Amino acid sequence: MEKLKIALLLGGGGARGLAHIGVIKALEKNNIPIDIIVGTSMGALVGAVYAQHPNAKNLEGRFTSFLNGDLFQSIGISRFDKEQSEPDNLLGQLTRELKRRVVINIAANRKSLFKNHRLKIAINNLVDDGLIEDTKLPFICSALDLTKMEEVIFDQGSIQTAVSASSSIPGFLPPVEINGSQYVDGSICTNFPWEYAKKIGADILIAVDVTFKNVQAIKPDNVIDIVMRTNISANHKINRLALENVDYIIRPPLGEIYWNEFNLFKSVIESGYYETKKVINDIKEIIRYNEKLSTRIKKRILNKISV
Repeated sequence: MEKLKIALLLGGGGARGLAHIGVIKALEKNNIPIDIIVGTSMGALVGAVYAQHPNAKNLEGRFTSFLNGDLFQSIGISRFDKEQSEPDNLLGQLTRELKRRVVINIAANRKSLFKNHRLKIAINNLVDDGLIEDTKLPFICSALDLTKMEEVIFDQGSIQTAVSASSSIPGFLPPVEINGSQYVDGSICTNFPWEYAKKIGADILIAVDVTFKNVQAIKPDNVIDIVMRTNISANHKINRLALENVDYIIRPPLGEIYWNEFNLFKSVIESGYYETKKVINDIKEIIRYNEKLSTRIKKRILNKISV
């Protein structure tokens, strides 16, 4: 019987997305094959590294070395450290950063708070230069084309450029320009572009959802709060609809870990590993069920042909 192909859908979430590493580590250790990688935002970054080098130990080693190194510190994520004077969430952190700058000048003259060299440093040090079509595992990632206002799936071309486009958080990082179009973080459309995984041959879809389940209740009192909370609400609904189409969802218990808390990467990776290990029998049962279903369908087709 022909083996069914398993696609792993890795969603975005900043530092929370490092749980994907633990998930992959647990799947690999339990001999569950990953045949296709679909990534969005941080999921695209983790997925690209694994697609190029399908080895969980290598994957974890690369991220550990980078996050422990001086180069990562130079990116400046630490400037978003928590402070007690503002709400302890992404919205509060963004508000603090805006207070430190001349907001009107930024809005009039720049497309983002930061330049894209920060993202390039991370991607160039983690993802090998090369083409998406040359990865050892089939890999695709999603982004939003701001020019055409539509979701785009990258399945060929420069893998570093594609991951940059998929990971460029609107407002924080400038859009990535490719052939006259501007691209931003794919999670704006959906974290889990399951239909494209099906198009490239996936039979079983396993999604890893690291998004916040409970957003802190606050009364929005400025335009930044209103816009961002509106986007969060819309994304929750989009993600929920997309996840209805996958076979299994792994949700690492990450609690209130925030997008920028990369200093907690070890515990985040462990959370992904132990949660996957806990549900590994459920995943195996899903695979067995789909294999049996596929066998029954093929037998029915053969019987009809032979009649």
